[in-house]
Order: sequence, then structure tokens, then C-alpha cells
Amino acid sequence: MSFWWILVLVFAFVGGQMLMLRPNKREQGELLLRNTAKKMNIQPHLVPPPKWLKTDDKQFIACYSVIIPTAKMPYWRAEKQSDNSWKTVAGDDFISKQPIPAIAGAVLAVEGQANSISFYWYEEAGIEALEPLKNWMETLAQ
Repeated sequence: MSFWWILVLVFAFVGGQMLMLRPNKREQGELLLRNTAKKMNIQPHLVPPPKWLKTDDKQFIACYSVIIPTAKMPYWRAEKQSDNSWKTVAGDDFISKQPIPAIAGAVLAVEGQANSISFYWYEEAGIEALEPLKNWMETLAQ
């Protein structure tokens, strides 16, 4: 009889370890978001926050880049201010030349250089935000 109890405990221990290896709901959502971005030709990266970006002391921040082969931009950078307005802090003022969509509230900063535009955010908006953000980045590059 004790053999069966030991066998049950071993299976419970091994099964518990297997369940702990699975990503939780938040991690599954982030993986889905990043895989969807890759399918849309947006390159997601987790990077340490740049020194110029004011963040909530996060160790890493999501940086999504859109490559635009036909663009030839000088370096520029715009940051979202505390009142949700945008301010260009380096380079040309590309951000004020285009209308800013409502979904841009999820973005912390936008950086353009040569043929790519990157946006920094906490990945809180979800998958439905990717298409409008990509369209916004493409209009900024023109």
C-alpha cells in the first residue's frame, strides 16, 4: 500500500514541476503579441531603457522597430510628455507633421534613424494596437 502512495507523490511532484514550467497568462499574452508583431514585419526587442528615456525603473523595456526600406531620415527622437503631448527632443520635428492617433498614448517614445522607426512601450495595449502603430510609424517616415 505504501508503494502506491510513494508512486502518487512522485507523479504529483513531477507533474507539479511540469506545470510550473508553463508560462502564465501575462507571459502567454506577451508571446502572442510579439509573434503577431513579427508576422507584421515589426521587430520586437527587449532592451535596457535608453538613458534618455524616463521610465518607472524597469529593467527592460519593449522596443518595436519598423524597417522602411525607402525611407532616408536623419536621426530624430520624440518623447511623450506627462500631459500626453509629444515633444521632439532631438533632430527634425517629424512628430508634429502628422496627426497623432489615439493609440499613441500607449507609446513612451519614438525614435527614427536612417530607414527604421522604433517605438518604446510597456506592451500594455494589446494586439489590436499593432496595426495602427505600424501605420503611424510608416506615415512618420514619409
